[in-house]
Amino acid sequence: MTTYMGNVGNLMQHWTLCELLRIANKHTKELSFIDAHAMAPYAHERNDQDARFDAVRNGLPGNPVYEQAWHALNQPQPNEGYPNSASFVRKVWKGDFSLLLCETDGATIAELGPWCECVQGLARCGVAVLYPCDWRIRFAQGLPSVTEVGLSDKALTLVSFDPDMYNSQRRFDDPQRRNNRNLYPDDIERALPAINGLEGGILIQLSTYSANDNNPQWAVRASIDPIMKAQRFALCAVVWVDGNTMSLVYARNVPWSAELENLPDRFTNWLREVDRLVADNNQPNP
Repeated sequence: MTTYMGNVGNLMQHWTLCELLRIANKHTKELSFIDAHAMAPYAHERNDQDARFDAVRNGLPGNPVYEQAWHALNQPQPNEGYPNSASFVRKVWKGDFSLLLCETDGATIAELGPWCECVQGLARCGVAVLYPCDWRIRFAQGLPSVTEVGLSDKALTLVSFDPDMYNSQRRFDDPQRRNNRNLYPDDIERALPAINGLEGGILIQLSTYSANDNNPQWAVRASIDPIMKAQRFALCAVVWVDGNTMSLVYARNVPWSAELENLPDRFTNWLREVDRLVADNNQPNP
């Protein structure tokens, strides 16, 4: 059975993704979405417990586009699972789009395949392609341009990296210490040449969920930022929950990227409201 965490990491990742989609849709009507860690379109088995996740799932506070999309995707079984990023893209994006999804888990692949076939049939979908392999293999082959996936050369590309963690202290090419579910500095160095081959505006959302193995967030940024800067990607936003959980948003050739700068404050305010509502709900009845 496919799994999901069901914790504040999901809230951070997909609140940020949905806000990127909402803002981008004001400026362009075409999107190429590339996900290195696709997950199941609707996972059913939860691995964690989090009162904040439960509160948002159950309809609190009820305003952002993320919540609206989640609740719509969860019908008719609101407490039975959680959507993946591609499902949010399909729901939130208003214009034409394409999907390139990489996944290695067998159970997840079995669910993603038929889902992609269904999405491929939508009039506004250029292509919805599943690559049942490690994203590193697919990126090494080069990535399709927006015109190759049925979009115009004015389309925006959004690339998502959602590993278990970013490990700035190791390298993927160290076979003794690597974990395919993590992301490493040399991974970024290998991924960017493929991304560089894409025309038009590009956004990258890179999330990490653990500071284990001596990876505090300042070290993560100190590792990633120079690699991105060397390839002309500018850091637009750092959306974070705590010392473990963080999403970095980078942009290149995106004229409206300044609109993303307030994402951290907006997310913090939204999560603070979620925390307040959780606390209120836990108050004993008088």
